[in-house]
Amino acid sequence: MPALFNFILTPSSKDEVLLDRPLPLSHRHPKHWIHITAENEEKLTFLFQKHDIHQLTIEDILNPTSRIKLEIFPNYIFFVFRGFHFERNQLTQKNFNFILTPYQIISLTLDYRDSIGDLIDQWKVNHKILARGYEFIVHKILDIETDHTLAITQKIEERIEHFEDQIFSNAKSLDISNVYSLRASLLSIKKGMLQNKEVLEDLEKIKNSFFSDEADAFFRDVRDHSLRILELVDSNIESISSALEAHIAISTRKTNEIMKILTIMTAIMLPMSLVAGIYGMNFRHMPTLEWEYGFITALGAMGFLGILMLLYFRIKRWY
Repeated sequence: MPALFNFILTPSSKDEVLLDRPLPLSHRHPKHWIHITAENEEKLTFLFQKHDIHQLTIEDILNPTSRIKLEIFPNYIFFVFRGFHFERNQLTQKNFNFILTPYQIISLTLDYRDSIGDLIDQWKVNHKILARGYEFIVHKILDIETDHTLAITQKIEERIEHFEDQIFSNAKSLDISNVYSLRASLLSIKKGMLQNKEVLEDLEKIKNSFFSDEADAFFRDVRDHSLRILELVDSNIESISSALEAHIAISTRKTNEIMKILTIMTAIMLPMSLVAGIYGMNFRHMPTLEWEYGFITALGAMGFLGILMLLYFRIKRWY
């Protein structure tokens, strides 16, 4: 995948952005889309010379942990949307930055993104999306990223189900740290999707200025998918909590069973130890000390006492 991915796209053309000159201003016809892989503040400031982009917007674009938000400026709207990548039980959060003007959309990321890269690579097919209006390009990117987040949540759900199966099958290779890692990932997704939903609601409020009425239903669909993700995340978090409680209950029960067995064994051995202790005392004169059958009788007494206590515990239903 390319390190830098910079294009200017119209319904009829796809050209690489020339980074040695400022980005062109929007023209009344046609609407177009510019995608920039942001490098540094100096480069972005140079590219935006004609656009009067606020310096704080540039700082937000270059900050990978910038808060998800929507801001309205006199000549443009800036908003941040968060996508997620999940691999090897590690969740990565990636911001998507958008600058909207009446006839131009500029998307900016800090690295290559598959959702945008695939759209541009297949522009011979996807140019029809921009022809309908640039809001449909925004929708397409947000929709792809939201569906990808849904797939991540479903993948985490499968791992939680596997964890539950391990618990109830008494698996010995249970890794609790992975479960807490999954829980942390779900909480991060929940936080991000709640903020994404707020941005989508704010976009709906200003849609008349930048988006057509036709696009409204598509953005509502993305918001509905966000709600579905939030419901699934809450369900998965609850499942993890229930699974951990079950694991603790089962572990406690196993511990109690072991302690009960050890206690019974100790109680049975106690009278045997008493008999052995008595006959182990170093007194010169003791009954049966030199008796021919003394040793066998002592062992028999020990065995009899152990069986007697075992029967008593059984009658009491202590095991």
